[in-house]
This record gives sequence, C-alpha cells and structure tokens, in this order.
Amino acid sequence: MSLIEGSDDKSGTPPVVPSADGAATTPPADWTAALTPEMKTVVENKGYKTPADVLNAYVHAEKLIGADKIPLPKDGVWDATARAKLGIPETPDKYEVKRPEMPDGMVYDEGFEKTALAKAHALGLTPAQVNGLLEVYAQQRGNEFSATAAGQAQMREETAAALGKEWGKAYPVKLEAASRAARSLGGDSLIEALNSSGAGNNPEIVRAFAKIGAMLGEDKMKAGMPAGFGLTPEEARAEANKLMSTDAYRNGQHVEHGDTVKKVQALFQQAHPEEG
Repeated sequence: MSLIEGSDDKSGTPPVVPSADGAATTPPADWTAALTPEMKTVVENKGYKTPADVLNAYVHAEKLIGADKIPLPKDGVWDATARAKLGIPETPDKYEVKRPEMPDGMVYDEGFEKTALAKAHALGLTPAQVNGLLEVYAQQRGNEFSATAAGQAQMREETAAALGKEWGKAYPVKLEAASRAARSLGGDSLIEALNSSGAGNNPEIVRAFAKIGAMLGEDKMKAGMPAGFGLTPEEARAEANKLMSTDAYRNGQHVEHGDTVKKVQALFQQAHPEEG
C-alpha cells in the first residue's frame, strides 16, 4: 500500500511522525482548546501561533510598562520634569534657534522672534517645534516680500512707460523735478517712505511731485535755456499759443519780435517732436 492510498487505521490516533533525529514524535494538541472564546479571538487577531509567541509579547509589554515615560500634562501645561525630558529650556532665550535665510533686501525680524520664543516657552514647545514654526513664518513672510517687490517693479515699469509717452522728451526733466520736490519737502525719509510703500511708483503721485518741482524751479528758468525745455508736448503748445498772442510776436517792429518767433518755433518743435 502506498502513502497515496492512506492508512487502514480508523482509530483517529495521530500518526507518528519521525523527528529530525529519527525519534518518533506526536504533533502537539490544540494549545488553545482550554481558552475562552474571547481569548481565542485575541490569539487569532494577534497572530500568535504558539504559547511562546504569547510569552514573548508579555515580556515585551512588561518592558514598555517599565520604560521611562513622560506624564501627560495637567491643564495642557508640561511640568518641570516633563520639560526637562522634552528638552525645553528653562528660559525662552535658551532656545537654540536656527534662523532661516531671508530674501535679498529683507531683514530678519528679531523682534518677532523674541515675542514668539516667549509664547512658545509658555506653551511648552520643544526646540524642534519652535524652529519648525519659525521656518514656516519666515517662508511666508519671504514669499509676501518677494511678491510685493515683483509687483512694485512691474508698477514702476508701467508708470515709466506711461509717463514717458505722456511727457516725451521732457520725461527726464519731469522725473528730476519730482525727485527734487520730494527731497525738498521731506528729505531722504520721505523718499524712503515713497519707495518702501510703492507710492513712489504711482503715476498720479509722480505727476503731483513733478508739478511741485516745476513750481519750485520756476525761478531757475533763465535766459539761454532752450524754449520748451522740461515741458510736455501739451505744455509746449500752450506756451507757444501764449507767446503768439503777445505784441512781441505779432508786431514785426517789436524789439523782441525775433527772439519771440524763435521761442515759438522751438516750442512747436517740442510739441511735435515727430515732425522735427
């Protein structure tokens, strides 16, 4: 009879299985038979195969129970023992802060850092948590700074293009007049305020300061300066029409007739540079 045909033993006695050393052994009986259904469920869920698996799990649990643990905070505040184990310094200034890099032109806010560290210490934040939050804050502020700088640069280009078209050849003179007026009225502090706020790139503000600068510089318009110098095409036409209504222009015998005619011609050239 072959093994495939099976055995004629109908007694139900487990077959004898030879061991590695040749000795006959009997497979172990179901070691979970005496357990309650609840305990059997635990064994199955945990995947325990032998009593040794259960014993190993128990020993591991005892080690964890005896480990050095941090007690839960009372009212959300760590006690001194817990703070020491977590590495929280005794005072806010003892945090080892790793200051993040800031974009060019942006200064790190040390005042905010001091305030943040005091609050972090009161909340019981660990050094790693503090540095993580400071990094996120710096990144956010850096992104805002870069976006603002990019917006101001775009506005400056658009304003320069618009005023350049409006003022024509008088653009550099008008711009210088605006700068001169701002420095005359408020000095470097006003210039800094206009630059930092972006107001210095607002076309309406630039126009206003240019007009103020022109009024401040009217007494400097002396003889010999080319007619129309520093005037927009529109202003040059207005000045030409004004001179053409004078007796010096209309009366060919007037002592200033020749000079007045030349000024009118120069003003029209300023008013129509494309025809020059």
